[in-house]
Amino acid sequence: MRLRYQLALSAFALFALIFNGAGLMLIEISAHQRFQDQLEAMIGQNRALDGLLTTTVSLLQFYPSVQSLDEQLKNQLEKMLKENVLETGVRILDDSGVCLAENQFPEIADDQLTLPQPDQIWLKTKRFKDREYLISAHQVALNSRTLIVQTSAEITELRLDQEHQRWLFLIITLVASAVYLGAMIVISRRLTRPVELLAERERQIASGNWHQRLDLSGSRELKALAVNFNRMAETVEQKVAELETGNQEKEIFIHNLSHEMKTPLTSILGYAQLLRRTAMKPEDAEKALDVIESEARRMEQLSSRLMQLIMAAQPLPPLKSQSVEQLLKQAAVRLEPVLQAAQLQLIVESEPLELEMEEELMQAALRNVLDNAVKASSAGGRLWLSAFLLNTTIIIAVRDEGRGIQDPHPERMLEPFVMEDKARTRKHYGAGLGLALTQRIVTAHGGRVEVKSKPHAGTEIRFVFPLSSEQPTASDKSQLEKESAAGKAKMGKEGC
Repeated sequence: MRLRYQLALSAFALFALIFNGAGLMLIEISAHQRFQDQLEAMIGQNRALDGLLTTTVSLLQFYPSVQSLDEQLKNQLEKMLKENVLETGVRILDDSGVCLAENQFPEIADDQLTLPQPDQIWLKTKRFKDREYLISAHQVALNSRTLIVQTSAEITELRLDQEHQRWLFLIITLVASAVYLGAMIVISRRLTRPVELLAERERQIASGNWHQRLDLSGSRELKALAVNFNRMAETVEQKVAELETGNQEKEIFIHNLSHEMKTPLTSILGYAQLLRRTAMKPEDAEKALDVIESEARRMEQLSSRLMQLIMAAQPLPPLKSQSVEQLLKQAAVRLEPVLQAAQLQLIVESEPLELEMEEELMQAALRNVLDNAVKASSAGGRLWLSAFLLNTTIIIAVRDEGRGIQDPHPERMLEPFVMEDKARTRKHYGAGLGLALTQRIVTAHGGRVEVKSKPHAGTEIRFVFPLSSEQPTASDKSQLEKESAAGKAKMGKEGC
């Protein structure tokens, strides 16, 4: 069953329970109150009747008669009932149950009542010819005589009114229930519409429509639900996109890896078969062996780079705060033999900065970038290795004056197996994994790699790291320098 109908039926059940319970209770209370009023009226009439009986019996003592006392009493009682027109039936009996007088109300003419005890009123209801009556009986002590007074009052109208109220209430209940149920269905439809819309969007997202979003208006809770759902959908879409991108990158990586391995293997296999099957001149055999050795070294370099790339993805050991300036100087010292062989000049510029890092990994990242800069530069050129603060970031930059990157998207050089000059890269046993490894190392340190290049105008690669809370910003350093200069000037004046 749909949620809207569950809500409507639940609310209707509660409404019916409360409404019917309250209505029936009011009807019963009203009927009981009217019955009590009728009973009190009967009791009042009984008291008046008791007074008449007392007066009548008392008068018998002052009027002597040849009739017996019972006959006189019977005659006086009949006379009293005729002279006093009563709307209720009355029977007067002696203490043995013999009827002395009655006003001919048939509903109690043949009624056999249990004789009441002194100071008690006996009550019962009786149906007579489709009419309903309330009958009472009580004792009246008159001198030495005890009489039983039996009265009746019709309560048919009370019962009919009560039944009429019940039927009327039933009709009202049916109409009110129909109206209430219809209203609740409409209201619950509006209330559950956001939930149904949410479920529909979930189904669409589950079927692959990741761009679906939820737009809910209304209460603050619904708006919050829409915001949270959209955030979840955006996160799911982002994660799916990342997975798809990752899968594509893996496919490209595997394709490039197989291609990079196939090329040297083909050369090795070809020259090996040539050496085995063909009688070659010594110089040709030496050339073939050189090719086999070169391709084997290239495969060894590829294997080493792949292992480094895998290791760079592992969690880093605890980082230590170290001097960036010392990092750059050590990198320059290690590169010195390569620079001399390539006839290049390296200019190192660094501000006194501290960075939390794993030194050997950062040295490897710098070496990869510096090696590429050396390979891209011509003899007599210059390289720059610098570190400085820029707003709230620490920048470590390597810049060269080489041929630059021809690709309009130089950041692609950070992808595995992407090479600007494949011939030059393979000449140095490269496989296009150096910058990919560098990016993983920098990312693991919480930074990012930026590539800026123009054809024939050189290339600059930057490592950008967020500034730690303890590291002074450029504005802080400027303020410190001003305060230091002011302090020195003040000391100079005091000395004079």
